Amino acid sequence: MRKNRKHNFEFKLRVVQEVIQGRHSIRSVSEKESIDHSLVKRWVAFYRKFGEEGLKPSSNRYTTDFKVNVVRTLKAGSLSLLQACLRFKVPNESIVLNWIRIYDAQGPEGLKAQRIGRPTKMPRKPKRPLTREEQLLEELASLKAENAYLKKLHALVQSEKLKEEKRKSSRN
Repeated sequence: MRKNRKHNFEFKLRVVQEVIQGRHSIRSVSEKESIDHSLVKRWVAFYRKFGEEGLKPSSNRYTTDFKVNVVRTLKAGSLSLLQACLRFKVPNESIVLNWIRIYDAQGPEGLKAQRIGRPTKMPRKPKRPLTREEQLLEELASLKAENAYLKKLHALVQSEKLKEEKRKSSRN
């Protein structure tokens, strides 16, 4: 079975309708379409609960309270993962599993909204204007770096010239 494949709305609807109309079982449809049967099962459950809206992609931003509520409900043992996804309209069990993992490791504080994207590596420069002395120190550091670079480049060029001269002299 193929993994990491996005399915469009029409495909999901066609698969779900094959199952609901009783033409095929979940397992036979999943084998025919080369997708995991648990995925088809989830689509059917979302379709039954929310209709066609349940098959459309959602870009939800969940609050910390919402995440904690979902995790605590699951920890109480009253719902399965699929039931929790249906009840709270979370599109995938892996999202909830990730919340549980974070909750177990860091507690409710770990579920606070986190910045999305790559973290910054370089510290930001101060916003205040630099004094004349600070400007001169920065310029001095820049010139020192440029000077060191040029010295290294010159040494590299010289070593290449020496190597070339040795090759020419060994040929003669």
